[in-house]
Amino acid sequence: MLVLSRKLNQEIRIGENIVVRVIGIKGNQVRLGIVAPDEVPVLREELLTKVPAPAHPSNSESRAMKCARC
Repeated sequence: MLVLSRKLNQEIRIGENIVVRVIGIKGNQVRLGIVAPDEVPVLREELLTKVPAPAHPSNSESRAMKCARC
């Protein structure tokens, strides 16, 4: 496992198409914004067995905002 430290508003890039940005830090919670291609499902771990990945979200930006609220 690769472990990285990031500060507020810093990003991690995965490959050419995935960006993970720290968008908020409050106490022991970190809010992440994720931009990824539509074909890449992005879910919290606890939802993997409960909710199937959406087939075709409207666009990557709106999916990132929805996931930020998860």
